[in-house]
Amino acid sequence: MKKTDASTPKASGGRKETPAQFGMDEVLWAAWLYYERGLKQDEVADQLGVSRASIFNLLQKARDEGVVRIAIDPTRMSRIDLALELAEMTGISEFYILPATRQGGSLFDQLGTLGARVLEQKLTENDTIGVAWGRTIMALSKALLRASLPHVTVAQVTGSSAATFDFSPVLCTSNIAERLNARAVNLHAPGVVSSSTVKQILLNEPAIRDHFSLLRQCTKSIFGVTQLEGETLLVQGGFMTMEEVAVYRKAGAVGFASGFFFDRQGNIIRSEFDDRHITMAFDDLHKVPARICVGGGMEKVEAICAMLKTKMANVIVIDEQTATAVYQKLKE
Repeated sequence: MKKTDASTPKASGGRKETPAQFGMDEVLWAAWLYYERGLKQDEVADQLGVSRASIFNLLQKARDEGVVRIAIDPTRMSRIDLALELAEMTGISEFYILPATRQGGSLFDQLGTLGARVLEQKLTENDTIGVAWGRTIMALSKALLRASLPHVTVAQVTGSSAATFDFSPVLCTSNIAERLNARAVNLHAPGVVSSSTVKQILLNEPAIRDHFSLLRQCTKSIFGVTQLEGETLLVQGGFMTMEEVAVYRKAGAVGFASGFFFDRQGNIIRSEFDDRHITMAFDDLHKVPARICVGGGMEKVEAICAMLKTKMANVIVIDEQTATAVYQKLKE
């Protein structure tokens, strides 16, 4: 006798006979075809000789009776649990965590890609987006899907530096605007000037004054975070000297984000450098509805812990390894 395959049983009238290997259990047979063989519901219906509605009911019965158990990938659940724990611990409700097992590209590129997806999800057609600078922000700009948002404004939040790297404030801002087909508004002033007097003169210029008025209308801001120990981006990017950074470190600062230094308790640390630094005011930044910080890397754990306490950001994009270390440090 010719052997009958489990997926093509011998017909008996309209409804087909359940193969013996399924113990005459039609629910188990439907579940096997759908979950193990990967057939679509209408294909399972053809196999069983019943309607698609009957298959829906059989599959529901399979779940109800425990024939099928649907479980979420535990590695994904662990990230959800970690995000919830961090949210409860910090009062910041949105943590987007990059999986530790993700492969391909540098951490900056991977975080930038996730940051781009988060920004795309939040974009509205009349947004004004304040943009800082850094490697992760530049990676975000490159990962953005092209869009047509001519009513969106992308504005530079800090003055330019003499850096020759490809993550300058001007380039980060312009690149995001280009990807979104939005309006780019660059800040035509240096990031750091020679004295507080020069800074005040520049801030009183109508064009500069108008720019900072625009920044006060921001609906979103995007920035990274950097540590002050070791090879900090502030020095690498030509933004500051080692001596200037050392003044902040001596005062207790452990990190920098969007123009501001802060200590372990989340207090803003200032020096005479701030009197020469042209950037969006802290109070104005704090009033932006969606403040997205994209950053990660084990060298930044202390800086990120401190930044979270400042409440500078209310949306965090971070990698899993760093997020786990941040959680453990905050528990101490």
